[in-house]
Amino acid sequence: MISEEISLRTAELQGGRLPYAGRGQRGGARIRALFFTVVLVAFVFFCYKVIPPYFANYQLEDWMKSQIPFFMVNHTTDDALYESILKEMHNEGIEVTRDNIKIVQNNSRGINVQIDYNVKLDLMVYQMNLHFTPQMNSQALVQ
Repeated sequence: MISEEISLRTAELQGGRLPYAGRGQRGGARIRALFFTVVLVAFVFFCYKVIPPYFANYQLEDWMKSQIPFFMVNHTTDDALYESILKEMHNEGIEVTRDNIKIVQNNSRGINVQIDYNVKLDLMVYQMNLHFTPQMNSQALVQ
């Protein structure tokens, strides 16, 4: 064992090449690991910024589908409909105004509401707008 170490040192001093196991690594694995770590962190950050607006939109659409029968049965006025939709959107963290909500139909035959809004995302190196258009559409069972 000691004789092998001495022969390796003498080979190194004489300009000979060391066996493959004795040579140092070039560090390529470290660079690759660093690259994939940066890509993974960027992906997690992107998901952290993008998923919440989509989830809020999904919850808004679910709320609208579950509330539409109550609005029809109670013969809700346009103003009350606006207020309830705005309240729910603010509860979900969606910043909109009354201009983003368009009531197409609100009578005994059905309710048709269209909402159009944008969510601005700042991804530090890129800014993007997500455009959502949820709709509430229902027709009466008896015409």
